[in-house]
This record gives sequence, structure tokens and C-alpha cells, in this order.
Amino acid sequence: MSRQYVNGEQALAWGAVEAGVSVVAGYPGSPGTNTFNALQAMSKDHDHHTEWCVNERIALDIGAGSSQGGKRALVCLKSVGMNVALDTLMVLNMTGTHAGLVILMGDDPGAWGSQNEQDTRPIAPFAELPMVEPSNPAEGRATMKWAFEYSEQHQTIVIMRITRSYSVQIEEVDALDAPSTKPSLEPAREPWRFVSALKTVDRSHRRLHKKLATIESEFETSSLNSFTGSGKKGIITTGFVHTKFQEAVEGADLSDVAVLKLGTIYPLPAQKIGDFLKNRDEVLVFEEVDPYLEDAIKTVGYDAGASAKILGKRTGDVNWVGELFRWHIQDTLRSFLPGFSPANTYTEENWEEEKPFRKAHCSGCPYVEIILAFRDEAEKLGQNPFMAGDPGCLVIAAEYLDAKLCMGSAFGVASGWASAGVTERTVAVVGDSAFYHGGLPALVQARATNANTLTLVLDNGGALTTGGQPTPDGGIDLGDGTGPTVGIDRIARACGVDPIWEVTESDSEERMREVFREALQNDSLSMVIVRKACKPVD
Repeated sequence: MSRQYVNGEQALAWGAVEAGVSVVAGYPGSPGTNTFNALQAMSKDHDHHTEWCVNERIALDIGAGSSQGGKRALVCLKSVGMNVALDTLMVLNMTGTHAGLVILMGDDPGAWGSQNEQDTRPIAPFAELPMVEPSNPAEGRATMKWAFEYSEQHQTIVIMRITRSYSVQIEEVDALDAPSTKPSLEPAREPWRFVSALKTVDRSHRRLHKKLATIESEFETSSLNSFTGSGKKGIITTGFVHTKFQEAVEGADLSDVAVLKLGTIYPLPAQKIGDFLKNRDEVLVFEEVDPYLEDAIKTVGYDAGASAKILGKRTGDVNWVGELFRWHIQDTLRSFLPGFSPANTYTEENWEEEKPFRKAHCSGCPYVEIILAFRDEAEKLGQNPFMAGDPGCLVIAAEYLDAKLCMGSAFGVASGWASAGVTERTVAVVGDSAFYHGGLPALVQARATNANTLTLVLDNGGALTTGGQPTPDGGIDLGDGTGPTVGIDRIARACGVDPIWEVTESDSEERMREVFREALQNDSLSMVIVRKACKPVD
């Protein structure tokens, strides 16, 4: 069989194809976007449906419906996107699933492309759903295929967590081996099975706990967890941190060190961990970002009667903020293991070599010049407007904003300023993707409360920060390059926004400034849409 080099996210896409995925839904956000992109590129050859959604909750809704309809589904989202999907997740965990349903969830240690540094692993015990984390592309591919089968077997969502550094890891793997026919079940239409109500919740919750007990027992023997070495000192690793650990210790003598690699994040294999702790004096935990495992392992150790001292982030032995680099691991091991001498030395001075590569999309971005022109015209009118923005492309102009929280928050924050009696003009600055993602409810709220917020929509024709994915305003690509358009201006008018100005690519800067002056002197709920295309780096 031929071999081919793939990165972590491509490997996951191959695993999904080999599992017979039929529906792929998601919202742009890295890591995770490149798995969707790879699956979209393969959709015609392997007969699966892909669609970008306006937000992550809708993506999970589509995944849930596809599963109930008998087709295996994959939902791609990133850490903060899981927050958005939580409403559906916290009901779907109770009802269970039908055909295999997997959530690919990308965390971003170091916040290389995020507005926060969120460790999303605690969502697994919160939602009482199994979570796994592969350590390399080959394992990710196999785990993705397994996850669909496991989801179908236990009628539960399986969450697969990856990190940005995993997503760009390159590995040689066997060629794609897609099935000749896709797994398919008859649509499930049983009374009350997928209806969450007072009548069903208690029964559903008990069924969920029974599933988890079975899953925990099976995870005790999972190949995702492995044990090597012996000695009174132990090290526990997880996910791609395990690969970093292996590279950091290459050439070093670890003959007297026991290493436990955990790939099943929840439920944890308590018996395996307890046995490991009982035979150690000290155990060091490497993980990203927060001490999720460290805390859980302490609890397991207490229940097992183990006396091993647990070292990690809470004890100050392991870096707690930002990505855990190989030089962090080596620095910690030099203190933990006297005489530690690896073949290669990683240093803080060379950390750029470990920083995950991220393609730039900001060359030629018009956002800064638009916002500077807006503020300049405001200053000429004697105004100093309060400006709230959303994540995404606005990161390039963040220094000119007064607040920037999460997708769709600009509308609400700006309206909140107005409600608080801020006398300056309140302005919500949003991109076209953010408008559809979470801005619409807040726009309706602003209209219902008669807020006089001015909305500045910067429409660059797609979600450019994550690679130029389409929005409903430009037609969502369903795989054949087409899709009906929606129209921000039409929606805004239907919500009662008036007046609405539009500035297009063909308009001069003076025309744009003229529109800004008119809008700044208007005291109603109004909107300026500036349609300026970006020029992403090739």
C-alpha cells in the first residue's frame, strides 16, 4: 500500500471518510477548519454532504438531525464554538444519538487564533459525554474512525479534542482506504426517544449514567492509553503533549521512569491511573492548558489510597499559561530527573521554531483604514464614539476599539452603553460572518428597546481570518460552488433599522467619509454597510 504525508487535520478527514461519514457541518475556526476544508474537497469523490453553518449550535443541530436520520455526521468547531453549541449539547447528551455523531473540537493553547485561552476539556464531565484526544496524525485518523463506531454502539456523541500544534504535525501514513458503501441506519422515529421533556428527563439521565459506567469500564483497556517503563517516579501525558514529551526526552535515559499516556480524557480510566499512582512516589503531569488532569488524578489517587505526590501546574512545576513547548518540558524534567540529558536541547530563545504556523490573511485588509476614517470624521464633528467590535478580522484594528468580546457581542455591548446612559455615540462594528453568527438576536433586541446604536458592518465577503469561508450574504457553498444569498441589508430593514447606507468597492474614500458623517449625525438605530474585498495572502 502506498504512503502519503498528511497533517493532523487531514488525517482526521481521512478517518472520517474511512468511517463512512455522510454529513459534515461546522463553523470556521481553527483548529478544525482544515479538517472541514479537506472533507469538502473530497465530498464529490466520496459522496458526503458538507455545509458551513451560520454558527456552531446550528451545526450541531444539523449533526443531530443527520444522526437521527440514520447518517453518520461530523461537526467541526473550535473551543469558543463549543460554548455556542452548548444549548443543543446539553439536551442531546440526554436523548442520545442514533447513527454515529462525532464533534471535532479544537482548543488553542497560546490563543494563536482566539480571543481567549480556553481549555474546553471540562465540558466533557459537565455534559457527561466521552472525550478522547489523539497524540499524532496516525492515531487521530484511527481514532476518528473508531469514534463513529463507538458513538453508534453506545448511541452517544463522542467528542474528539485536538490542539493547534497537533493540527499542523506532519506524518507519513497509509493511503486512504474509503469503504465501498457507507454505513447507514433507518431513520429513528420512536415515541419520546428524541423528545426531551419532564416525562423523559429522569429516565434519560439514568440511561446516560449507565452508558458512562460502561464506557469507563471499556476505557480501562483502550489502546489510546498506554504504559511504559518502571520506577518510583512517574510521568503522565496526554494528547499531542505526549508527542512533544517524546521529542523532548529523545536520547535521555528514562529506564527508571514510568510513563502513562492518556488518550481517553473522559471518563478517565480510574483503575489504570490508581494502579499507576500506587507504585510511585512522585508523579509529574504534562497537559495543556489548565490542570484538568492534574486535579482529576489527585481525586483518583485519593480514592485509590495512593500516596504519590502529584506535581504539575498547581505546584508550579509545569507552565500554566500559553502553549506547553518542548523547552518547557525539558526545563521541568531537569528539576524532576537529576541527570536528565536529552539528545536535543530546546530553548526559550528558539521558541519561534515551535510556534504553530498560521497562514496570514491580513495583507491588504481595509479594516484599519475604514475605522481610522470613521474616527477621523467623528473627531471633525466633535464626537468620540464608543466602539464595540467582534473577534475575527477586527483583531487587526483592535487598538481602535473600546471593547471586543465574542462573536455577535458588539450589538449588545453597544446597546448596553446606550442603556447605561453613555452620552457619546455608541457604535457596533461587526463583520459579515459575525452578523449572522450571533448578531441578529441583539439587533432585534436593539430595535425592540428603541436603542439608537449605529452599526458599522464591514463586509469583506467571507470569514477571511479562518481562510475565506463563505457567509449567507455571499451564498454558502454546498459543495457545488453555489447557494442562495440572504442579504444583510434586507434583514436589517426587516428588523426596522433605518436609515441604511451602503458603501461599495467602486465608491471613493470621500463618498465613504460622507456616509460616515451622515450616519454619525443620525440619532436612530441605523447601519452603514461597507463592502470592501480583502486580499488574502496566497
